[in-house]
Amino acid sequence: MKIVSLVNQKGGTGKSVLAINLAIAAEAAGEKACLIDLDPQGTVTNWFDTRTAETPAVVTHEKARNLTATLAALKAGGFTLVIIDTKGEESHGTRGAMTAADLCLIPIRPAGPDLHASRTTMEALLAMGRDFALVINQAAPNKAAKITTAVMTNLASSGTVLPTALATRMDFQYSYAVGQGVLEFAPDSKATEEIKEVWAWCRKRMNKKGMTNGQQKLSA
Repeated sequence: MKIVSLVNQKGGTGKSVLAINLAIAAEAAGEKACLIDLDPQGTVTNWFDTRTAETPAVVTHEKARNLTATLAALKAGGFTLVIIDTKGEESHGTRGAMTAADLCLIPIRPAGPDLHASRTTMEALLAMGRDFALVINQAAPNKAAKITTAVMTNLASSGTVLPTALATRMDFQYSYAVGQGVLEFAPDSKATEEIKEVWAWCRKRMNKKGMTNGQQKLSA
């Protein structure tokens, strides 16, 4: 079972919506996915309450207080992927999500305050030795593409940056409002294309990491 944690000690970066859409894209690609909502604001939980489909499964923050036990139960239940949404601040739960993850994603809006605030999260992950990548989220589409590219280039000196930036698109808002992901709400949209690319990158990253670890064990 693979674990992806969405972390950033700054709120408002779009962690929850990204977590939801990655889980739906992963399920469409064959994963049995579960979302863990560690944020008391319950953005993921509220979305699931409006959803008619029963998957991906969602575990509320009240039921995931013991994260280690929750993850063990999900693994025993046959889940192949868990995506954890965390609070936009330093907390015990966020630290636990970082520790448990095969990959941590740090969503960052291409704006000065977000870039500075995210450095605390990056420093924490580096100190913990966790694998992480930066995701440009809520970027202005089309006309501001040069700005997004410049930000991505600048961030590359701080860590791995996903090659696909997620733009601010109404399909994300509309799909959340009706309990769907963009892949379900607008399957042929640019938003869906971007989410699929982000999930494909994450899957490849985790699989490559798993192969590397396996090779190291075999050679040890």
